[in-house]
Amino acid sequence: MVFKLKGSRTLGHAIDSHENGFNVVRLLCALLVVVYHAYQLNTVAPRPDPISSFTAPHADLGSIAVGIFFIISGLFITQSWMRDPHLARFALRRVARIVPGLFVCLLATTVCAVSLYSAEGVAGMLRAEPWRYIGGASVLHWLQYNIAPQELRIAGVLAGQDLNGPLWTLYWEGRMYVMLALIGLAAMMPMRTWIRGAALFLLLAANLFPEVLSGFIWEVRMWSLFLTGMILYTLAPQLRIGLVHVLCALVLAGLNWTRSLAITGHGLTWFGIALAMAACALWIGAARYDGMRHMRRHDYSFGIYIYHWPVLLMVRAAWPPMDALPLLGVAMLVITPLAMLSWHLIEAPAQQLARRLLKR
Repeated sequence: MVFKLKGSRTLGHAIDSHENGFNVVRLLCALLVVVYHAYQLNTVAPRPDPISSFTAPHADLGSIAVGIFFIISGLFITQSWMRDPHLARFALRRVARIVPGLFVCLLATTVCAVSLYSAEGVAGMLRAEPWRYIGGASVLHWLQYNIAPQELRIAGVLAGQDLNGPLWTLYWEGRMYVMLALIGLAAMMPMRTWIRGAALFLLLAANLFPEVLSGFIWEVRMWSLFLTGMILYTLAPQLRIGLVHVLCALVLAGLNWTRSLAITGHGLTWFGIALAMAACALWIGAARYDGMRHMRRHDYSFGIYIYHWPVLLMVRAAWPPMDALPLLGVAMLVITPLAMLSWHLIEAPAQQLARRLLKR
């Protein structure tokens, strides 16, 4: 693999071509989330990972990785709508991307957890509770604002812990899709200009007057990053992301550091962290790569993300006490093939089927 730094191109050109590194960025972010949870869930010394310790109290490794996911999602979901601003087709694409892989993951991990880590064993699958859990999570709990805790776990299974804690981000991502579709359907001027203006308005409203959107959003930071991705897509044909631009962003983050240090005694701020992570992620994503054709065509990040939590819980329950890195290593031996199988057997075929249906 060769990472080409010279001859920066526009973000729009990078997104529209398949010669970009956004799958690599997604994969790295998914792996960072696994690292973050391995430090939290290990049974020897649960603790923050080194990056989370450095960025506390403003952010942690998990929120940084998920934040990058939301920026990239804002970019590509906006692209999907602008290419084909039709509600039913947009919904079909979104459902095909998330639901089949998620359903199979929930079914497989629930059967394993109930069979191996409950007093009833496999007979526990005859109860209604496991199927209520699978069904509710598969449809993202219909994007409810508040999800009852009992909907996220199965009594007597893995000591009553949430069976897939990280899925909370998918519920809120689903709300972002609804928001984007509503903006698109209400367009009163050219789509690119309309989406840019609406996203900018909502971004300002969410941060200046959080109560305006408090009935729809929960995590203002993630909402803001998705909106930022939307705005970036509308600017993408003119926006260039190269090493110089990353360095400029880091200098600005450094100036923000000095101000915060003088005022609060702590240099880091969420603004500085978000600026640095967004600039680096967009630079890596927009760069040209020689080689890595396989990674450009196949996206294993979703599989890693949805499988890692239940696998970590089951490995932790099955093995003697392990510290973070051994737990991470053993779990990745299971997570990696599951993610690859999920992509090749479930996720990619589901998207291909959706494309065939949309061509009719």
